[in-house]
Amino acid sequence: MANALGLSIGATQLVATPDDPQSQPVVRSSILTLHEDGPPEVGLPSHPGLTLTGFVGRVGDPVGIVAADGSVHRAEWALTEAMRVLIADAASTANFTAPPVLSASVPAHWSPQTISTLRDAIDRVPALAPGGRQLKLIPDARAALESLAAGPGTPDRGVVVVCDLGGSGSSITLADAARGFQQIGQTVRFVEFSGQQIDQMLLTQVLTDLNQDPEGTTSVGALTRLRDQCRLAKERLSGETTTSVPVQLPGIASDVRLTRTELEDHLRAPLSKLINAIQDTVERNGIHPAHIAAVASVGGGASIPLVTQQLSERMRVPVITGPQPQLAAARGVALLATRPDLPPQDATAMRPVEQPRGDATMMRPAPTGTGTFAAPVAAAANDEPELAWSQDDSAPDLAPLQETGYQSGYTVDLDDEYQGPTEATTARPDLQFSHDPYAAEDDYDDYPPLPWYRRPLVWFIAAAAVAGIAFTGMMVSLTSSESPAPATTTPSVNVVPSTGDAPTEPPPSPEPPPPPQTHTVTQSVQPP
Repeated sequence: MANALGLSIGATQLVATPDDPQSQPVVRSSILTLHEDGPPEVGLPSHPGLTLTGFVGRVGDPVGIVAADGSVHRAEWALTEAMRVLIADAASTANFTAPPVLSASVPAHWSPQTISTLRDAIDRVPALAPGGRQLKLIPDARAALESLAAGPGTPDRGVVVVCDLGGSGSSITLADAARGFQQIGQTVRFVEFSGQQIDQMLLTQVLTDLNQDPEGTTSVGALTRLRDQCRLAKERLSGETTTSVPVQLPGIASDVRLTRTELEDHLRAPLSKLINAIQDTVERNGIHPAHIAAVASVGGGASIPLVTQQLSERMRVPVITGPQPQLAAARGVALLATRPDLPPQDATAMRPVEQPRGDATMMRPAPTGTGTFAAPVAAAANDEPELAWSQDDSAPDLAPLQETGYQSGYTVDLDDEYQGPTEATTARPDLQFSHDPYAAEDDYDDYPPLPWYRRPLVWFIAAAAVAGIAFTGMMVSLTSSESPAPATTTPSVNVVPSTGDAPTEPPPSPEPPPPPQTHTVTQSVQPP
């Protein structure tokens, strides 16, 4: 007999399901339609009305949603109204003998301020507290793990990576299985892999096959219906190798064939980036890959075979996926709705993020990028002890990632003998996390000072000297190039160089004549 009702809040889909596994869940698109002559509707409207969309992703936004008639509605009001209608629809089909206990899963990457805003809006709706019991708010990653833990394959020790592949983006959360799936670090949001982006890729391919410009002037309504057909084709390709997309555009009525191979070609690049983000998240939380026990893939994208294949090949651990991964959070939060109150450190509590101590220069800067950012761990959404989340009151914008390792001295309990049902996890040896080099008990004063040649001032002076020498050389060069060249005179007689042979050496001067020699002649005269 069902006595609890769980809701899953997603950007593209709202789900309500009782805790009875045999019951049928109620699944609606995240669309609220207001009617002047009737009650509001959730999902695709049966007849025209005032339609509100995108309210889940704008909870806490001070700027309201502007409807087609110019009216402005707060996003949290639209969400609580959609929750109220969805609960009424689900309760009408479930076998409740008493007012059910309500609980709802919220996106794990939501900031504490966003959760607090939704909490205040829920408390103003009496229908969301049947029997006077306050509706619980639980992170969807924790709820999904609870749903998977009810089946085989979930380890009870080690670190589990929760990869939620949703419609508007993917979320990466680390949890400690030995401590009741307590969250480790912060949930990382990765927006480059989402169901809506995949639908848009398929829509572009279909229009290209029909020689239609995706940026053309086709009516918005026709393109919206075609995008819905592409989404349905994507879901069919999870179990089939080929399918067709019916196309109904102005002047065009045709069927376009799609294959699983074509879908996988669109997925490979963003999926590879997602797995890179998972590995980076594990590394920045100071967790060795050998400590990862499993990857839990949930959300609609987890049904795609390529996702499971790539996660298993690159992470080298078992990948756990339920039969209906898009319903994992709703089923898990329904199971947690009737749990007795537990102390903050128990299963339903979220471990607060410990701020690193010591000099800020001892921390690596958090990496930046367009695709990945970290959201603060969710704060307390209600007053019950089992939901004692982090009480961080920082602003809801991007928060720096914790870089000090696995919760500053926080270790996973791997001493107990693992009794899990899978061979992949039973074969793991008992491992301990290494000591955090930036733990609180470290004495940074004991570290030796930097050598003189590594100090910033020395490098600054050297750089200034090099810059001065370069500047002086440049000025000297400019001065030399601007000084007048010496004047040259032209001889009055043009000298034409000889074109003959090269002159030979002059003959040697004759030797001087020898000095005159004196000869003495003696003549004797005889006397007569």
